[in-house]
Amino acid sequence: MPADLESLGPRLRRADGVFKQLRSRILGGALSRGDRLPNERDLADTFEVNRTSVREAVQRLEFLGLVEVRHGHGTFVKGVSESSSLEVIEALLRDPRTVTLDLLHQILEFRRHITIQVVDLAARNGTREQLKRARELLEREREEGMDPARALNLDVEFNRLLGEATGNLMYQLVSNLFARLLHRLGPFYYNEGRDFSRSLETHRQLLDALEARDPLRARQVLEGMLSYSESAIVAEIERLDAEGIIGPQIPAVPGRLGAAGSSTAERQRSAAALRSSPPAGSEMQR
Repeated sequence: MPADLESLGPRLRRADGVFKQLRSRILGGALSRGDRLPNERDLADTFEVNRTSVREAVQRLEFLGLVEVRHGHGTFVKGVSESSSLEVIEALLRDPRTVTLDLLHQILEFRRHITIQVVDLAARNGTREQLKRARELLEREREEGMDPARALNLDVEFNRLLGEATGNLMYQLVSNLFARLLHRLGPFYYNEGRDFSRSLETHRQLLDALEARDPLRARQVLEGMLSYSESAIVAEIERLDAEGIIGPQIPAVPGRLGAAGSSTAERQRSAAALRSSPPAGSEMQR
C-alpha cells in the first residue's frame, strides 16, 4: 500500500477516516480505474483499524460508485465518470488536491445552466408566501448586508427559497448540492472588497422580476450576477493554482491549504472554505 496513507489514531472516527483517504486517492488519480485495492486485512493493518471499519469504508465507496466489489476476486476502482452520485462532485471540490481550474470551470458552467432554469421556474411558479419571504430577506440584506458573513448567509437563504419556488423536487435537490459546493467558494468574493450596493441592487432587480412573473427578465438579471461571481471565483482559484496551493502536486498534509486574496485573513478564510463542511442546508449561487 502506498506510504502516504496515514494510520488512524483513536481520536478519529476510523471508518470515516479510511473512507476519506481512499476516496481522495481515487478522485485524485493515485488509484486509477481498474486498480485492485489491497485486501481487507492489509487495509486494516495499513490504517491500524479493525476490519469492520475497512468494510464500512468500502461499502461507502461502493455506494458512491467509486469501486466495484467482485466477490471472490477483490475490490476494483471504477472511473470517476461512471459514478451517478452527486456527492462525488462535492468531494472533488472538498480536497485541494483534486481542485483544478478545469474542474472549477466545469462546475461553474453546470451551475450556470441549472440556476438559470431555477429562476425561470421560480418566476413562473413562486407563491405569494414565497415572494413575501423573499421580500423580507431583501430587507434584512439592506440592514445587515454590509457584513460579508451575514451577506453570505442571507444569500444562502434567498437561493434556497428560489429552489423551493420552482415547485420541482429535482431542482431543489440539485440546488442543495450547489449549497454545499458553492458555500466553499463564498469567501473568494464575500470579503471587505465586495460591492454591497451592487449586490443589494441586483437582488432587488431579481425579486422585482419574480414578482412581475417575468422569467426572461429574471434570467437576464441572474446571468449578470453569475458573471460577476464567476469572475471573482476564477481569479482567486488562478492565484491558488499559481502558488501551488491546489492541484494534484500538493502533499496530503493537514493544514497545507492557504489562499491568495485581499488580506491574509481573507486568504485563510477562502482556502479553508474548500475543505470545511458547510452548514447544513446552506447555499450560495450569487
